[in-house]
Amino acid sequence: MTFDRALARLSRLVDLDVPWQWLPNARADARYALYSALEAEQRAAATAPAAPTEPARILGLAQVAFGRLRGLLAGVDDDLLDRDPAPGEWPLRRTLSHAIGVERSYRANTEFALARGDDDRLTLPPDPEQVVRTSAGEFRRPRPDPADTAGGVLDIVAAFAKRRAETDVALSDLTSDQMQRPSEWGAVQDSVVDVRFRLHRFASHIAEHTVQCETTIAALGVPLTDARAIVRAIGAMRGAHERRSPRATLDALDAALVARADAVGV
Repeated sequence: MTFDRALARLSRLVDLDVPWQWLPNARADARYALYSALEAEQRAAATAPAAPTEPARILGLAQVAFGRLRGLLAGVDDDLLDRDPAPGEWPLRRTLSHAIGVERSYRANTEFALARGDDDRLTLPPDPEQVVRTSAGEFRRPRPDPADTAGGVLDIVAAFAKRRAETDVALSDLTSDQMQRPSEWGAVQDSVVDVRFRLHRFASHIAEHTVQCETTIAALGVPLTDARAIVRAIGAMRGAHERRSPRATLDALDAALVARADAVGV
């Protein structure tokens, strides 16, 4: 959570002309402190080992989408999570609950597609209490977990990050044959899709509800400052490599991000 706390601090920068001691004999401003952080993430993305499989590369796109979302949420006050942006519109917590729930549901349906027999139904029933029994075992859609959206913004981001990691561990090493296994997606009922299609849905669904969150945040009166826009780019770039970079690299980037926040006084 060090990364997200540092992003939240940097997103609150107002005066981007505050001096920043860039090098021992070189000063810049807080604006470049942010862009320098983005460049550090870019260097990590450029030097990280390549994702070894097509599924890992596809799910890497989902992590970029998630990074953009966590950057968007950085610095959003906790008391805005349950505030209705307009009559009939979802508050942020409900949108994030849906996004996390679908992450889990997509994973369960993909795992079911890999295990189902040819004569079994194509997708899990919408009711999580309804069990599908196959020769490979019992399957059901995940029950909602209130812990996924309990607490404040940073807690929800951490819970979403955990669910994303579960997806990637489960589905990053699929074979070419597994990628072609049939399934069904609810938006196109009675139309057969495959596991490859399902993997691509993870990123696009996160992007869909990032747009929704962005609209909600704007309606709640939170301005899109330069700092918040750059932080969003930093979040996306972290997503581009965090599954491929060594832990030591991520820890060093986090420490440097905290140091930048300290140096510019946020």
